[in-house]
Amino acid sequence: MEERGIVKIIVKGYFNLQKAMENKSLVEVEKAAATIREVLDDLSRRFGREFIETICEPDARQPAGHIMLLVNGRNYLTLPGKLDTELKDGDEIALFPPIAGG
Repeated sequence: MEERGIVKIIVKGYFNLQKAMENKSLVEVEKAAATIREVLDDLSRRFGREFIETICEPDARQPAGHIMLLVNGRNYLTLPGKLDTELKDGDEIALFPPIAGG
């Protein structure tokens, strides 16, 4: 089995989602190679209930339908592995709340 190395993932929260990340606009996650789901799990443990209730579905295993999650500018739903997509060192996850204009 191939050993997974340590990767650093940048997570950016925009607008009111920063509040769920202890008012941080940028968070770094370092761990043995990770999937999107594993990074969300880490952030849920790190930031707790407010993060889970703001960003995740009730089971905390996926983003809520109204949250846009991009990996390097691409919606995670368009990636072959979706939440189980392996992330590479330096990848960036962006979390956006619903945005309406007028």
